[in-house]
Amino acid sequence: MREKIITLVFCLVIFGISVSTLFNQTISLFTKKEEVSDVVKGHELEQSRNKKDSNKISSAVDSFTSNLTGKKEGSKVASEVTKKTTGNTYIESTQVLLGKDNWLFFKSTTDGDPISDYQGINHYNEETMAEMASKLETERNQFAQYGCDFYILSIPNKANVYPEYMPDTVVREDSTSKTDLLMEYLSRNTDLNVVDAKPDLLKAKKKNQVYYKTDTHYNQKGAFITVQALKKKVDGKTDSLKSVKYNKLSENYAGDLADLCEMKDTFNDDIQYAIEPSSVSSNKKSDKKVLVIGDSFSEHMNDIMSLYFSEVHTVNVWSFTTDLLTEYQPDIVVWECAERYTDRFQWISLFG
Repeated sequence: MREKIITLVFCLVIFGISVSTLFNQTISLFTKKEEVSDVVKGHELEQSRNKKDSNKISSAVDSFTSNLTGKKEGSKVASEVTKKTTGNTYIESTQVLLGKDNWLFFKSTTDGDPISDYQGINHYNEETMAEMASKLETERNQFAQYGCDFYILSIPNKANVYPEYMPDTVVREDSTSKTDLLMEYLSRNTDLNVVDAKPDLLKAKKKNQVYYKTDTHYNQKGAFITVQALKKKVDGKTDSLKSVKYNKLSENYAGDLADLCEMKDTFNDDIQYAIEPSSVSSNKKSDKKVLVIGDSFSEHMNDIMSLYFSEVHTVNVWSFTTDLLTEYQPDIVVWECAERYTDRFQWISLFG
């Protein structure tokens, strides 16, 4: 009798979840989709380029699981259990990799491929780099017609700044990444204004933490170092971390990676800083107006950029149009690109 009752309860639970899931899925089919921005459309385009082996069956499965009742809560519990049972060496996530000392790294292949970048297994060949150089030179010349100097700013993936925190299970075949090769190629073979923030960030990390443990991005100290790398190329008037003051905003910040694996209450020991504007010397400020075309890293350095240039505007690469050149009339245009997005230099045309 007891076994029959347990079986009945189990069946009722399964039936309830199935009905709830099918209801959610049905509702999603008839819900009017909101108009998406150019940023979202751009990311969807990029993901469609990276997506492999997709088919109708997997799409149907994705549709079903995205509406699965309790999916979010179950994912969080699974991550917590896996982390504890593996001795804090693994979490259950398709996008987040647990490194040493609770450092989190982005591992998805649908938004760049940071793990291959780290392993050094996806190098560009000479022909590809030559084509990218030619394309970028053409765009430089097009910006010149608007009276703008053109700069290329490369920001490294966190794993390539903090390889010591990557798990030993991810084998590194070559410490030189495809972006390292491209930046070196452009510097040696073109007269483009190339700014690679990686060397300065590697130097600064010896005394300061420059990336968040729980986030994809650099922190405000890393953003400061990146802005100084750009300033060095623009006018040579740079500042140092020692000469400016930072205020602590939070000591329990949980970044985007903690959010992606549904574990913000577990990974939340980052310190969040904000630069003190009054500590920046006015004689370091450029009189140039800047337009930054980039990704989310641009947004993280926007406040600091504003302290070192007379006027700064930031736009996502997917939203840029030449109308902005007429509207803002910048002296300098910076194409900022995080390392995992370096392929964008090859296939995105800023002039359509």
